[in-house]
Amino acid sequence: MPTGPHGPVPPVVQFKNVSKEFRRGNDKFLALDGVDFVVENLPDCGEFVCLLGPSGCGKSTLLRLIAGLEPHFPPSAGEVLVGGKTVLGPGADRAMVFQDYTSYPNRTVLKNVEFGLEIQGKPRAERRDIAMSWIAKVGLQGHEKKYPHELSGGMKQRVAIARTLAVRPSIVLMDEPFGALDPETRYSMQELLIQLWKEMQSTVFFVTHSITEAAYLGDRVYLMHGPPGRLVEEIKLPRPEESPLEVESRADFREVVALLKSKIHSPKGN
Repeated sequence: MPTGPHGPVPPVVQFKNVSKEFRRGNDKFLALDGVDFVVENLPDCGEFVCLLGPSGCGKSTLLRLIAGLEPHFPPSAGEVLVGGKTVLGPGADRAMVFQDYTSYPNRTVLKNVEFGLEIQGKPRAERRDIAMSWIAKVGLQGHEKKYPHELSGGMKQRVAIARTLAVRPSIVLMDEPFGALDPETRYSMQELLIQLWKEMQSTVFFVTHSITEAAYLGDRVYLMHGPPGRLVEEIKLPRPEESPLEVESRADFREVVALLKSKIHSPKGN
């Protein structure tokens, strides 16, 4: 455990033998089974953690347990801790970006990005300044007065990312946010996300079933198999400096992708 000026610093997120079972009538489904991991609180640096695995292995359930979102929350067994404290529900220290477009249809781009700041009680002038700053950071200058139905898929996700990061969460939870985008837009969004993450220094949990995406984005990759969902291996990766398109041609990056591919298709991740 890292040590700060006042003693040991608790982990950002810790799962202690966490399981989650869903019930529907007489039917039971075990989504997660005995998941353990620790993401430490590193000084002045948040980690980018990718959850990689096939559909149905519990990645999204794990993410929602961190977020404290029903019906996935609470766990059926074990304990989820954020900052050393048991998660009791949603909190301002965590924010989530979903795969589906979640902009409010009756709000402009500006008002969508301001939404979380309104909840925080920020004065009107301050939240406008913050929102405009984030709109610029995600490349949506000139679109402030547009409504979601006037935006492309990539632009809608830029709005979602700006809205999420504007409230400065300690933990950013992203559930396949680029899964519905075309490859070119996906590449540009990956590059944008890394730039914003380096500035924010938040801890990011990013769900994906794309091996290449995990290899590019992740400092650390948790491989998951299931159902029931189990965390089978943790792999730490070097941080590429190039764009997604540039890095894919590098031999060492292709080796990382091949390693992850072999692990994800191995019965035990070994």
